[in-house]
Amino acid sequence: MSRDLAQVWAQELAAAGVQRIFGVPGGGPNLDMIGAAADHGIAFTLAHGETAACIMAGTYGLLTGSLGVAVVTRGPGFTSALNGLAQATLDRFPLMVVSDTVSEAARPRVGHQRLDQVQAASAIAKWSATLGTSSPELVIRHAIRIATSAPAGAVHLAFDPTSTGTAVSPAEVISATSDDEVLRAHELIAAAKRPLFIVGEDAARHHVTVRAALSGLRAPIMSSYQGAGVVPSTWPSWAGLYTGVKADNAVLEQADLIVGIGLDSIEPMPTPWPVNSPVVMFHTVKADVGFYGDARLIVGPYQHTLPPAGVVGDWDWEPDTGRSWAASRRAELLIDDPGLHPLSLVTTINHRYSDTRITVDAGAHMLAVMPLWSVDEPRKVLISNGLATMGFALPAAIGAALAKPAERVLAFTGDGGLGMVLSELEVLARAQLPVTVVVFNDATLSLIKLKQEQNQGGKDAVDYGSVDFAGIARSMGVDSAIATTIEEVNMALDSVGAGPFLVDARINPDFYRHIMKAVRG
Repeated sequence: MSRDLAQVWAQELAAAGVQRIFGVPGGGPNLDMIGAAADHGIAFTLAHGETAACIMAGTYGLLTGSLGVAVVTRGPGFTSALNGLAQATLDRFPLMVVSDTVSEAARPRVGHQRLDQVQAASAIAKWSATLGTSSPELVIRHAIRIATSAPAGAVHLAFDPTSTGTAVSPAEVISATSDDEVLRAHELIAAAKRPLFIVGEDAARHHVTVRAALSGLRAPIMSSYQGAGVVPSTWPSWAGLYTGVKADNAVLEQADLIVGIGLDSIEPMPTPWPVNSPVVMFHTVKADVGFYGDARLIVGPYQHTLPPAGVVGDWDWEPDTGRSWAASRRAELLIDDPGLHPLSLVTTINHRYSDTRITVDAGAHMLAVMPLWSVDEPRKVLISNGLATMGFALPAAIGAALAKPAERVLAFTGDGGLGMVLSELEVLARAQLPVTVVVFNDATLSLIKLKQEQNQGGKDAVDYGSVDFAGIARSMGVDSAIATTIEEVNMALDSVGAGPFLVDARINPDFYRHIMKAVRG
């Protein structure tokens, strides 16, 4: 029964274009699933941790335009995957997690590792169900459709060949905004003197259409982290990153209309909405836009809802005005110091790898990487924005390298984030993936330390002992180098071959306070 159900599952994955799955098997049905996948030409990547496997899978699905799939065992395997489910759901990565489970037949007598996995995952995933013997094809197709439909996210299936499984409900019908409401939104934009446009995550899925609508715009365009690259940073109208922090307000407060495209409430920092100007949000599906005040939501395909190209406005506008604003914000961030610190490390690497796909972990280093990295294509910067989970960059880089095998990928991570997924360096070595891991090594949780006040635990709450990440990487089969100066960073980058490499950058963290003030105000 288990093998028959696994074959149905694998057949449906293959039909959906899935070419690789990830996971940490626990034996039994997990191995049946992996074997069935192999029978249908689907490769398997063995990870060390379930959360990392989910991040690898979700990233792989995002970049291949298909579905990420992770296989985990029951009990602790499933609970370890919960953070991966949350990351995919809140960061809009398409992911299916399939877990073994204490079967319905055994549940009356087996308490070992027995959890209500379907119920637990339902609070985190877009959909959680049991895959059993009743119409499994329909259940799998329904799960794939939910995971990959905007906004993308995670689904969970508990694999139980003794159960009939979960019945599939009809797919939700998305109601598009009426033509009259779309026209009124267009009129509002046309009447605005100083409209400000912000592109977000959903726009990346439709960047050709969005670019066409925004081309030639004589008004500023900002990008969320996940919308970075939809509008190239070389466009004269591009005005920098929007993150929802105080530093953004200088532009937002000048606008008499905010126009969001593909932007939702998972993208900005959870700060107060600073403006009283009208807000119009365009999205392909009904989206959460509660962060943006009393926003008018326009739902439908962008080619039908976005205003015609050529909005002009009445900004004090000269060629390159937007780009000058972005450059001015960068200038406030940069400092004249020859030492190895977060800003000099990022600018040095950017000079050599400006067109390279990067993954960025949560942490203080993120505040240096994101505003200094120019992006001209969507999905070239991958970051956990909605969940902001540490330990993202390395497994995401593994998923990206497998999805785009002809490219080198850069993973920017802190010592705290890398410590959470350190064992996944072995995956880099085993697969000989073209990934360069850059560790901002300062032996502390720098972002939390910046926020720390008196009577909040002191150094014991935020400081680690020193770790030789270069030595650990070499012991796992990854070439590496320690860098304490910019010259040594360049020497390390000169040593990068065709396979994986780790740069253990021993940075001076003293400049993080300046970075925090410049980036977040």
